[in-house]
Amino acid sequence: MKVFALGAGAGLLCLLLHGCVGVSQSPEPAKPFQFRSLTLRQNDEAGEPLWELRSPRSRYQLDNRQAVVTAPVGVLYRKGEPAYRLSAPKGLLIRDGEQVELIDGVHLRALDGSGLVITGNRAVWTPNDDLLVLQGSPKAEDPQQLLTARHAQFDSKLEQLQLRDNLVLRRWNKGQSHREPATLLLRSPEADWNLKSGALTVAGPVKGVQRPEANRQRLLSASALTGNTTENWIDFEAPVTVDEAAEGLTLRAGKTRWWTQDNRLSSSAPAQGTFKKLTASGGGFELWDQRKELLLTSDCQLQQPDQSLNAKQCRWNWDTGELMARGSVELRREQLNQLTRAEVMQGFTGEDGQIRFTAPGSRVQTRLEFDQPDSAEPSDRNQAAPVQF
Repeated sequence: MKVFALGAGAGLLCLLLHGCVGVSQSPEPAKPFQFRSLTLRQNDEAGEPLWELRSPRSRYQLDNRQAVVTAPVGVLYRKGEPAYRLSAPKGLLIRDGEQVELIDGVHLRALDGSGLVITGNRAVWTPNDDLLVLQGSPKAEDPQQLLTARHAQFDSKLEQLQLRDNLVLRRWNKGQSHREPATLLLRSPEADWNLKSGALTVAGPVKGVQRPEANRQRLLSASALTGNTTENWIDFEAPVTVDEAAEGLTLRAGKTRWWTQDNRLSSSAPAQGTFKKLTASGGGFELWDQRKELLLTSDCQLQQPDQSLNAKQCRWNWDTGELMARGSVELRREQLNQLTRAEVMQGFTGEDGQIRFTAPGSRVQTRLEFDQPDSAEPSDRNQAAPVQF
């Protein structure tokens, strides 16, 4: 049920009742009527409000059923409770509100305390279709992220925001000013974001830049993104790549989840990466950016020019350079074909990216193979066995 309420003087009432209008042989175009206020409201079948629109001043044209409104403010309801506030400096109501055009800066603000605001230069709102189409630099912004695109529309019934054509997603750390460069910037053809559930789908290909520090940047790519902004996670769909040329860092991984609140990455898919002269791979990983720590959760394999290491798990801090390998650790060195086994082994990363290993306080088994002198008899060489410690 739609209610259309207008406030005006007694002269308007006389006109509407046809009691004060004379017949003219040459009728003039109807003049617009000035109203002190306007209220347009629609309820559902149970009488709960769906939406309403108010304006302190309007000009109504009878012949084409249009009203020019000043400072219109609308409210969109969810289960009878206010969910969004819609406002603009000016508006035009067409066919008694079947279509509402908002101009000179449109704001749609979520009333759930999230701080989310959707804006555009203009908007066309068709309440019967539950659709708000934003035109002219549309964007959606909350305290930690900003999404922009060339085209956007909001389905008020589903509470679904569609962003189309040249989507750019920027994200900042908690408490960081939006005037600073974003810590994450991603580009994609389009995205769908449900403002009620937080479900986010970003179509691929996705490419972007991550800034772990102000003077550093990593290039990112993924086939697509899915996530939930309410639950604070985003999944980078395989294949996932990370490259930081200045640090000699590369990463190739499967599906990877970013826990945005903790600034942590995790994946149960195989991954492989390089850091300067070190190549590492594992059956899965977790990465804590604030702690500057990487954990290869299973099947850890490290390769360097002169040695390799296998272990069940490896934990590496790229700030301090410390590395800890655990579980059936095997270290192979090319020199003397050396093989060292231990349950725990520690290492330290040098400036060249190579790791020097030790096994303090752990039982170690080492095997060395020595070349026999050329003068030795063949029978002696055949009997020579590796030396074990």
